[in-house]
Amino acid sequence: MKLSNLALRTISAAILAPLVLGSIWFGATVYELYAIPLYTVLMAVFGAGLAWEWDHMFNKKITISGLWTVIIACLTAFLTKDNPQFALWLMLLGTLAVYLKSHRSLAMAFGVLYICVPVMALSYIYFINDAISRELVLWLFFVVWATDIGGYVIGCTFKGPKIAPKISAKKTWSGFIGGVSFAAAVAYIFALFLKSYGYLDHMDFTRVTWILVSSAIILSIFSQIGDFFESYIKRRLDLKDSSNIIPGHGGLFDRVDGLLFASTLMGIVLFCVNQGWFK
Repeated sequence: MKLSNLALRTISAAILAPLVLGSIWFGATVYELYAIPLYTVLMAVFGAGLAWEWDHMFNKKITISGLWTVIIACLTAFLTKDNPQFALWLMLLGTLAVYLKSHRSLAMAFGVLYICVPVMALSYIYFINDAISRELVLWLFFVVWATDIGGYVIGCTFKGPKIAPKISAKKTWSGFIGGVSFAAAVAYIFALFLKSYGYLDHMDFTRVTWILVSSAIILSIFSQIGDFFESYIKRRLDLKDSSNIIPGHGGLFDRVDGLLFASTLMGIVLFCVNQGWFK
């Protein structure tokens, strides 16, 4: 019996969501033999999968430059925890190497940055502060997921004017507002969670809530911009999905396009805060 697309999406989500959330929550667990945190392994697999898809989207096969992108993505994940500066330089040099290896293809070179910068950002956020980094990454994922769910539910319910029909035929302004609203609501619930478990004992709850909600709104907007950007790429390449690696969902890019933009913004902001540039 052939499963419907909705059934496939539900089964895939039921399997993948616990794996992702478990890897984040228990991600600091270290494999004794190689001293590699579980979360780092997740980021390496994530980056490698995206690199494979990018190569498949543009070249329809595995190429040497695509394999280089896979390697660079994995090394970026492994190196960011202990030496983010070295990981950054490796990524930039890797971008140049892929550009030359791909016969000066700007698309393949851009793919290195498009994939590795979010991998670096997600790794940096997770290991920046042992006390709350895990919760920050979870919050980021929940905000992006809430944006997707809110956009889908509200957009399908109210429909209305399209935002950019030439890029994405289904994205509406009602869906955009729904995504932002759901993200803000999740941020508020997350603030209540932090308060309930004692994270905010010595902090002003109102101020923290305002920061989380306003940050969620901004991240939600960036997440939706990332969604549009990926839709633009697929439209230019005449593709419906980035791949068929996830049953019922399409490819990795189809599921994490918003996360790529949102995580990059959050990583940059936290880096600037950590450097004391926002005092």
